[in-house]
Amino acid sequence: MNRPDRGVALGAVVSAVVLPAAIASTGGGPAARPIAMKSSAQHAKSARATQPGQPARAAQSVRGWRMTAAKHYGGPGNASGYATVIAPGRHDAWVFGGTNPGAVSRPVAEHWTGYAWRAARLPAGLGSFLSGASASSPANVWAVSSFGGYALRWNGVRWSVAGRWRPGTGAVSVTAISPADVWLFGAAHRSGQHATAWNFDGHGWIRVTGPRTPISRASAVSSHDIWAITAAPRGGLVEHWDGRAWNQVGTGSVLAGTQLDDVVAASCHSVWVLGNSPAATPAGRVVVAHWNGTSWRRFTAPGRAMPRRLAPDGRGGIWITATTLGAQTESRLLHLSRSGRWTQTDISHGLGNAVSDLALIPGTWSLWGSGGFLTTAGGDAAIWLYGSGTSSPRR
Repeated sequence: MNRPDRGVALGAVVSAVVLPAAIASTGGGPAARPIAMKSSAQHAKSARATQPGQPARAAQSVRGWRMTAAKHYGGPGNASGYATVIAPGRHDAWVFGGTNPGAVSRPVAEHWTGYAWRAARLPAGLGSFLSGASASSPANVWAVSSFGGYALRWNGVRWSVAGRWRPGTGAVSVTAISPADVWLFGAAHRSGQHATAWNFDGHGWIRVTGPRTPISRASAVSSHDIWAITAAPRGGLVEHWDGRAWNQVGTGSVLAGTQLDDVVAASCHSVWVLGNSPAATPAGRVVVAHWNGTSWRRFTAPGRAMPRRLAPDGRGGIWITATTLGAQTESRLLHLSRSGRWTQTDISHGLGNAVSDLALIPGTWSLWGSGGFLTTAGGDAAIWLYGSGTSSPRR
């Protein structure tokens, strides 16, 4: 789910908004930018908003991307959105989010069973917004609420609370490697302290000393090969866990002055890091760095946008979700092929929208996307799909 103020700037509306970085960052960032609204004439040209609680209707396909579902939670004025999506199986996926992130809110989760999206029954009495999730299998799914101060676990049958802490001081992201190896990452509680990380060993939580700069996102190849990024106002760092300690990874000039947003470790010889350069620019150049096991290579996307998340394309390339901050906030989906070729798809829907996260569907070239869009009353949560969702990669 990582820049604090700029993520919140997409507002409590489209939950592209992954709030973890709002907690993870130890310094101030650029001022929040409001979402630009369309004029009535412009609105008439945009796609019709989906009725609350109903599937997306007549969603137009844009270069293979289409909105497949939209839902509104609570009162008409609520800002509903999905912050993150995961696909632990070919016929199994989850989206997580809620209403009014950062304010009075409630968490929501929807489960794809292979045929339809179904509302999940979460433990009673929970508030706030689910901002991060991870899974090692369909029966080991985890979700965290940064501001709510809790972690949830799905064991294949039901959801339960797996950890609690004081709201606003706990985990900002989660990485599940196995049922007996789960990492939660959080911010330092006092200035000068090392950031906090917790490891679940199947029985309880063990506190692990993290880097001085808080880890905002992590991706694991194995229990002894975890890659992570840190959040900082003037640029982040890449960290690596070797099974014993966290160590900073040198990237030379490849990521100098770049604020880091996401990391995906496809293998020990293929690690992707996403960022925005220069770091102090709300919507600068989208930068991707790739580690091939020996060296780093930098790729810069055309145009300007605010990057959010990465997802493998199943063919050696990478997908990126970003947002534009012009007259209207819109989704920009970038694809970098294995050969280094960029393609760009801009999505317009409602009075503004954002695709907050992406997940490759195992065994295919298809992806799920999560996020939301603005309506005249508030905002609706939305799910996108690239491809058919079932087609196998061609050999």
